[in-house]
Amino acid sequence: MIIIKVTTSRERKNMAVVYMHIRQRAENVRRNRVFRDRNNPLDCMDDDQIVRRYRLSRPLILELCRMFENDLARPTARSRAFPVSFQIMVALRFYATGSFQMVNADVHNISRPSVSKITSDVTSCLKRVCRNYIKMPTDQAGLHNIMRGFYEKTNFPNVVGAIDGTHIRIKSPAEDGHRYVNRKNYHSINVQAVCDSSMKFLNYVAKYPGATHDSFILTNSNIYELFDSREIGIGWLLGDSGYPLRPWLMTPMLNASTEAEERYNRGHMRARCVVERSFGLLKARFRCIDNSAGTLLYGATKSCDITVGVAVLHNMCINHGIPLPPDENHCDRGHIARQQYVCHLNDGATVRRRLINGRFSQ
Repeated sequence: MIIIKVTTSRERKNMAVVYMHIRQRAENVRRNRVFRDRNNPLDCMDDDQIVRRYRLSRPLILELCRMFENDLARPTARSRAFPVSFQIMVALRFYATGSFQMVNADVHNISRPSVSKITSDVTSCLKRVCRNYIKMPTDQAGLHNIMRGFYEKTNFPNVVGAIDGTHIRIKSPAEDGHRYVNRKNYHSINVQAVCDSSMKFLNYVAKYPGATHDSFILTNSNIYELFDSREIGIGWLLGDSGYPLRPWLMTPMLNASTEAEERYNRGHMRARCVVERSFGLLKARFRCIDNSAGTLLYGATKSCDITVGVAVLHNMCINHGIPLPPDENHCDRGHIARQQYVCHLNDGATVRRRLINGRFSQ
């Protein structure tokens, strides 16, 4: 032990200044251990860790920060307002894991109400830009590109999208809970989507209770109007037998009796399954809407908004090439036939029969 003997007032004053600096440094060390640097939350993880924990890459997270900066930036510096990047990552952590708000709050060292507010704000921002990332092309060039993608991967001609529905489990709503009980006897919202061959969503409807039939959602959606009014005048959607047969919507042949019909059904199934894989990829990437993470513990409206938000992020991941499972469909390239349909001259059964006889009878 070193004993310093202070004899003069000047020495006592100098020692007091030294002690003050020591206490200040100790306080700074303590605060740095307790409070994380929220201005640079990406600096402590490498790229693989970011994708694994938040599902998006570093450049894509920074792009979201720039996109939503005006919406998420707090107009005050009181109580260390959360930076935009920190809010984005808190919401992404919830989307990726579906964990309880308290768990997410502990991970990021914030309060549970803060997690709730941040998740709501980011979800609202994603919903606002959904039309920029989820859109069905109506121009000839865009539709032909989709046809080419399906033909190269599945050898099925003239396909401009695969359509299907999936159920997102939610808690029992306070009102009209019986309308949300689906055929598997749990509460859900029924989501309809159309996707292309790269598993990118082209149309997305998330607002109907789980008891709603797929065909009802289709006939009351804008995608039905686009095809029925002939704004999209070429190509077909592929759907399962739960959808009505239309000149622009091809469904499987029930009780196929010929080899041509069998080949048609196999080709139809091979091309249509891409929408099922799209839903599987969406739920694997964002566990908050997957049954493996439990029930989405929000009301019906907010659950629909979250479902739309993760669909936007899914398309952004597709656009930026965030890791995808390898495509197992390897088909030879060939010429893509272009066929128009005229609704008042033929019906769905005639179109499907002509397709089977012309394409699958050889």
